[in-house]
Amino acid sequence: MRQAVKMAVSLGLALSFAAPALAQTRLPRTSPAERRVQEINRDLQIEQRFQRSQQQYQFNNNQLQQSIDRQRTFSNPRPPAAIRNCPAGSVGC
Repeated sequence: MRQAVKMAVSLGLALSFAAPALAQTRLPRTSPAERRVQEINRDLQIEQRFQRSQQQYQFNNNQLQQSIDRQRTFSNPRPPAAIRNCPAGSVGC
């Protein structure tokens, strides 16, 4: 008899620990509206990342173009070609 009581108590304890663990693994389903909101939020995040990368690309492109323009503006121009206006009869031209 004592053996049966001990077994019943042990089984009761085991079930009392197992039931909450099983209940925690089953999550409630998301509704179609919730899934749609999650999809929209994910799409917005992707669009924002794309826009940030486009802005960074444009910024870098503008910086590079300004650097090229500065180099062209402030670089030493080539000396003009020698003008050969030799007087008539000169030998050095």
